[in-house]
Amino acid sequence: MKMRLRSPLLALAMLLAVAGVQAQSYRCSNGSSIYYSDRPCGQAPAGKLGAFGGNSRSAPSAAYAPQLPRAGKAQGHVKYLSPACADISEAIRTAPARGVRGDVVTGLHEEYREKCSLEDQDARRQLRQDEQMQQSEKVAQRDSIANERAQAQQRADQCAGMRDVIALKRSREKQLNETEVAALRSLEGNYNSRCLSR
Repeated sequence: MKMRLRSPLLALAMLLAVAGVQAQSYRCSNGSSIYYSDRPCGQAPAGKLGAFGGNSRSAPSAAYAPQLPRAGKAQGHVKYLSPACADISEAIRTAPARGVRGDVVTGLHEEYREKCSLEDQDARRQLRQDEQMQQSEKVAQRDSIANERAQAQQRADQCAGMRDVIALKRSREKQLNETEVAALRSLEGNYNSRCLSR
């Protein structure tokens, strides 16, 4: 009878003990993550760690720094300006890349208009003239090359024609009279001086 009573009590005690162990858990941290364990935090077995929820320690976000635009290409007429006006023009060109305030840039534009307006017009005119001259030189050089090629082709065609005539007359030189032979020798001389010396 006692054995029957002990068995249910023992089973109940064991169930309560197991339930108590399962209900007890520890909230532990592993540096960058949070995990829950059925053992105290220092005794959790390796390989049974698991992260739950969000990380309480988030990595610090980098400070936002807007990227400044690159400075545009310097205009061609600037090289014809005086040093003072060229400096102001360069300051205006590089202002966005240096992070210069808008009111300062506006002031630079006003200063440039006041001090360099006429000089700017002259510099732009000089640039146009130089560009036109360079273009004319390029066209003249191109025409000269084309003319040389045409002359060379013409000489080549003439030499080819002379060579064909010489070859034809040599093939029947025995049938030529003295005058024709003299003409052949003259043609050969012209061919040698004009075509073989180049």
